Amino acid sequence: MKTITEILGGAQGLLGISFELQNCFEETLTIQQKTFLQILRCIEGHLPQLHRPYAGTGRKPYQYLPFLKSQLAKSFFQIATTSRLIERLKTDPNLRLLCGFASVPGPASFSRSYSYLAELNILPLVHDGLSKATFKDKVVYHICRDSTAIHARESVPKKPKKPPEPPKKLGRPPGAQKKREKQPTNMEKQIFQDPCVSLDMFSKQCTRGCKRSGGLLSFWKGYKLHLDVSDSGFPITACVTSASVSDNMLAIPMEKMTEQKVTFFYSLMDSAYDANTIRSFIESRERVPIIDPKTRNNGSRPLLDPHRKERFKIRTTVERANSHLKDAFIPKAIYVKGH
Repeated sequence: MKTITEILGGAQGLLGISFELQNCFEETLTIQQKTFLQILRCIEGHLPQLHRPYAGTGRKPYQYLPFLKSQLAKSFFQIATTSRLIERLKTDPNLRLLCGFASVPGPASFSRSYSYLAELNILPLVHDGLSKATFKDKVVYHICRDSTAIHARESVPKKPKKPPEPPKKLGRPPGAQKKREKQPTNMEKQIFQDPCVSLDMFSKQCTRGCKRSGGLLSFWKGYKLHLDVSDSGFPITACVTSASVSDNMLAIPMEKMTEQKVTFFYSLMDSAYDANTIRSFIESRERVPIIDPKTRNNGSRPLLDPHRKERFKIRTTVERANSHLKDAFIPKAIYVKGH
């Protein structure tokens, strides 16, 4: 399957698009289509080989690369359903050429291909390769970490009933019985775990979540997207979990994953990540944690040092990244089940 560069015959693909490149398309390219073309040009070097061989009998199989590009188009143009995407591909020859379709397949072909691509988990690998290539031999001074709600239109599975526990014996245990050693918490176990193992332990089912923003509680049904972005707003690490997973449980795995891609000095987080275990881990990596303190049990709230308070202002970058993601790339309603 040809890349977008080969399809356009090596013509210029930058945003300041030339008339020679316009001749490759049947209709005039819009600004959105030019931007999507540039996105494809940026990531095509990180896409894996997805060749489907021809068995020699029957219809030649559709290649997976056009389906992968159509997935990106579905998000970029905020197309809610696959059926609307198929209609758009049939009526928009420019988008059909950008995705690489000679003819538009049927809904069944899209369903099978999307299921296969979801099992391969390609896009996170593409994102990792793009992050490493972008910040190669560069320093990211601040990593801003936060989560955002992802609403889903699917039912929440019922929790299985726990078997009743046997009644505990009354009274003080005998003196010869040794006290049980204190077991490490799940967060403390993450310090020595591989980050992928830690992420696999979190629930990825559709659940109900609660998040405090601006002093107000908000509730939703669906998932939660955890993001690490640079101080310029470039997304470095992204993870999706159930909406009920606490933010601070993702801090250590994401810290490990981000340090494998870029070099950075400061980790900026809000009060949801205020935990001594997180601070100690970041300091053990010779980085500086700047976490907004939460209110203590006695009603007091520690204050950040003036120089740390000034650096903490950069954390709004991740909030703008979340807003831009929802405004420009995520449809208002998501009709696909699963994380």
